[in-house]
Amino acid sequence: MPRAIPASKGRYAALDGLRFVAALAVMLFHYAASTDRWGQSFRDLSAPLFGVAKFGYFGVDLFFVISGFVILMSAWGRPLGVFVASRTARLYPAYWFAVLFTGFLLLVTAPQDVTMKQILVNLTMGQSAFGVEHVDGVYWTLWIELHFYLMMGAFLLVGITRNRILVFCGLWPIVASLAEASDAHLLSTFLQPTYAPLFAGGMLIYLLSLDRRSLITWLLLGANILWAIPTAGSDAADAIARLTGSGMNDLVMIVVIVSCFLAVMGVTLTPVRRTSWKWLTVAGLLTYPLYLIHEELGWTIISALAPHLPWALTLATAILVSIALAVAVHIGIERRFAKPLRNTVQTAIESMSQQEKRPSRRRASDTD
Repeated sequence: MPRAIPASKGRYAALDGLRFVAALAVMLFHYAASTDRWGQSFRDLSAPLFGVAKFGYFGVDLFFVISGFVILMSAWGRPLGVFVASRTARLYPAYWFAVLFTGFLLLVTAPQDVTMKQILVNLTMGQSAFGVEHVDGVYWTLWIELHFYLMMGAFLLVGITRNRILVFCGLWPIVASLAEASDAHLLSTFLQPTYAPLFAGGMLIYLLSLDRRSLITWLLLGANILWAIPTAGSDAADAIARLTGSGMNDLVMIVVIVSCFLAVMGVTLTPVRRTSWKWLTVAGLLTYPLYLIHEELGWTIISALAPHLPWALTLATAILVSIALAVAVHIGIERRFAKPLRNTVQTAIESMSQQEKRPSRRRASDTD
């Protein structure tokens, strides 16, 4: 039987900080590169900042590499019920608030852009499966993340081991790309060929954090980094050109997508991993609510203030208000409701498991 490696239970404060940086990058992209809420191209207001902000789209790719690392770390050694309960509690309280908050904001400021049906379906987080548009554009990444969580759930059913992870990370991006090339739409949608190398690379970095002497792990990580260039890297470059009207050459794209992996490696495989500054952990906790609520809120603030205030003050106000609301959501929603929800879901799963076992025991006693 393949040997399992015990998962580290420590928290990487520097990784939390990197996650917050990714959220700030995405926020800056939405505020200073991809929106027309300024009444003109932001490039005309500040070409240097626009030139930096457009790279914020790659914050999503960085998020996915981090997720590969973190979700494997959190899943390893846990029962399936505990993993499902912890992910549910982590994802849904802040998400429910974000959907209702953003939905109400749009109903007030842009009622033509949202419907009550759309808001209600969005509360499930499965709106993409039913062809319902996202209340907020950033939710598309959650649909991608859910696919990865399902894969981790399947791993927990069969058992997570180092060798199984290595085989999976070697095959996943290849099979996903083949599914896409052969028009196997259902399989391709599930395997997510564009982002598979990012998640797989993050998983392999986690394995390296446990054993850096494994040559096969390094080789597979290198392969996934190379596979990420024509998939996630090209997709990000195309999206930036489409959304901002400003393209980038292939060399720049390659440097940026490779840097996403190097950044995660830098905070997990070097002495930086021992950083224990508490404020980095706090920043990591704010990342998810900030990501969920920043886009439409910030755009509304920019639309209201841009005609009256200097662009720098308007941008700073949008950023600070979004961060302040993220703090409020973390303290008032996540801290208050995450634990009860986790306990409720875990209890329900354990109860279902016990009910499934009882009939089989009766049948066994009847046979005796």
